Amino acid sequence: MTQSYSRPEDAGRPEPGDGPEPGGTHRPPPRIPRTWRRLWLPAVWPSRRVRFADVAAPRALDRSRTRMALLLAVAVMLGSGLWLLRWSGSAATATPDTFWYARDALRYAGWSAPAADRTAAEITCSALMRGDPRPAGGYGNCVRYRTALPGTAPVRFQRIFTSRPGYPLLAVPFVRAMGPTGFAVATAALGVACGVAAVLLALAIGLRPVQALLAETLFYLLPTGFWGSRLLAEAPMMLCVLAALAGAVLVLRGRAVIAGSALLACALALLCVVKPANGVALAAALAAGAVLLLPVFASRRAFLAVAGIAALVLAGNLWISDALHLPGVHETLQDTFTRHFRRPDVPDPWHRLSGAVGDLWSDDIGPAMLDDPLIPAAFLLAAAGLVARVRWDAAWPLAAAGLTGAAVASMHPIVNETPRLTIAAWIPVAFGLAALAAPTAERPDDHVHARPRHVDTETADLTPGR
Repeated sequence: MTQSYSRPEDAGRPEPGDGPEPGGTHRPPPRIPRTWRRLWLPAVWPSRRVRFADVAAPRALDRSRTRMALLLAVAVMLGSGLWLLRWSGSAATATPDTFWYARDALRYAGWSAPAADRTAAEITCSALMRGDPRPAGGYGNCVRYRTALPGTAPVRFQRIFTSRPGYPLLAVPFVRAMGPTGFAVATAALGVACGVAAVLLALAIGLRPVQALLAETLFYLLPTGFWGSRLLAEAPMMLCVLAALAGAVLVLRGRAVIAGSALLACALALLCVVKPANGVALAAALAAGAVLLLPVFASRRAFLAVAGIAALVLAGNLWISDALHLPGVHETLQDTFTRHFRRPDVPDPWHRLSGAVGDLWSDDIGPAMLDDPLIPAAFLLAAAGLVARVRWDAAWPLAAAGLTGAAVASMHPIVNETPRLTIAAWIPVAFGLAALAAPTAERPDDHVHARPRHVDTETADLTPGR
């Protein structure tokens, strides 16, 4: 392109289109690169290049929300069916502890103490009659015996249940709306919510929707599904654990950090209200794990956030328990070694605990694993799935949650309650086995290319004369 100037004083002025030297190549001015977005985050607004008629078409964000809603609907239906399958088995749907949870739920719902005691006894005995062996003396003797328990059981034993009102409080809306049946409906709702939470946690750790539904299926088929369908605090406890793990993974992976931090704090706090032993164990495990792994990963702020939130909830729980004089670890050990306070207190509960824990693992848990090789095989395969197919910064919280099952069982060395107390150890097994079906592994140490400082563009050669 050539241009001539009419004024003599402009004769030496460079012509537009020439480079820094006569005959050079034209270079366009530097342009600001477009904002880099992650592939999984769709654009909220349509591009300016889209024609006006295309704006009315469904956006990518709407399609993503539709797919998520469809996935959650499938998770609810799948969880409902599998929960009913575990509920309809031949085993009893309650234990003696059910009476205390049902009594507190009825009292919180406004029932009088005698009516709540009688109705709670009927709920418990009806569920116990489904199992084998059935209560001695039949249904009538069972109801009379449990109705009189609030006046005959030691007060220290009753305070263990009144100090963890989370499960009864969650059942109060259902009891007020449906009466005594609402207690079982509340347990069913909490059990199905566990399946939905399992799907969301699976998506958070990087599994695909198909593997997420597989993780939910395994959650119900494993012992977690059995105890989640009993009239006990295990269903809300596992729901809080899954929610806390989802919050921790969101923080560690840098996705929705504020929402993940709030979810982690609220789930741990509610877990301490539902079952303090599991809440303290999980908070301590997350805090310790985040501090120990702090030098390993580059995202130190995320690990510090998880450690700080877990430590804050742990300290707050200990402070509230001490201020309100709630039963602690020492009282729990006395309950274990005095047969629910029906014998005099032992002078050295911690010394007895060390011996009881050794006997529990050597005489009960160890032989059970040897007799059923599927149990250690499931744990080994799950560990392989978490290590090989899940990011390390998302896998270690699940492993830490599994270790809390062993810790809680060790603090309550009661042989006939070991399967229920170790239920948290099966939570990472469902996700580890589901991760083995993933086609590719997502590793935190994959090479990530640096963002370019400028955008290279090719332009036509505008040299004059060409």
